[in-house]
Amino acid sequence: MTGSERFEKRRQALERLFKHLPLRSRIAADPIEIPHRYKDPREIEIAGFIAAVLAYGRVDLFKTCIDKILALAEGGLYNYLESFNVKRERPRFEGIYYRFNTEQDLFDLMFLISRIVKKYQSIGTLFQKLYQSKDCDIGPTLSRFIAVLREMLPSKPSRGLSYLLPSPASGSACKRLNLFLRWMIRNKDGLDFGLWKTIPPAKLVIPLDTHIIRISQYLQLTTRKSPDWKMAKEITAALRQCDPLDPLRYDFSLCHLGISGACPVKQEAKKCRICVLQEVCFARSD
Repeated sequence: MTGSERFEKRRQALERLFKHLPLRSRIAADPIEIPHRYKDPREIEIAGFIAAVLAYGRVDLFKTCIDKILALAEGGLYNYLESFNVKRERPRFEGIYYRFNTEQDLFDLMFLISRIVKKYQSIGTLFQKLYQSKDCDIGPTLSRFIAVLREMLPSKPSRGLSYLLPSPASGSACKRLNLFLRWMIRNKDGLDFGLWKTIPPAKLVIPLDTHIIRISQYLQLTTRKSPDWKMAKEITAALRQCDPLDPLRYDFSLCHLGISGACPVKQEAKKCRICVLQEVCFARSD
């Protein structure tokens, strides 16, 4: 089989997966459910940013924490941040924490978003201002964005806040931030929002979660072992061969193939035999 034939076979398999998995039915099991609660584009951005950066660990646990934060915005999320007052709001974060992110980390996160809102009107305005079309992908813009955010903080960020705001410049895969960018940049399709029109979806880099890593290795989309920015770029490059304009179109389907249990860590012959990716999977159990 030639290289072009192999790529075409993979593309067809990914297309089958994309059509096979009903995307809307999986939204409730994904952090994207949180920004889908909002209608105002500015609030979709804010809720999406909060949901994405805290999307680590169990979905039910981080959603509980996010719900507590969003519940503080009684008069609307955008208005809440536009009028955010440090002395008034800091006591309201008492008892709100998630794993190794303390209540101070979460307060600092909201304070930072409030500064973006007050200075730039929206997260999207700032991010798109930093975008340069000459960049090969979204990585340099994301690095500039994180640098600006860190400069907006009154002091050096804690370890917990730094964990929420990694940068490609340090080699991090930036899984959660790439997830947020997918939501904002990919064309509106019932799943993602397509709010940031100035950045082409082709520039996105895949959110590198454990399911994506594992299944990408099964499909030989990557030869790398370390889950870093280079691996994320390598997997994205492989997907770009299947869809040059929208490589992350397959991200949600691949991820939820793992989340749903249809592709378990320990291969099961029964599940492998009915998997739409079986012809291009190098880990299938026969």
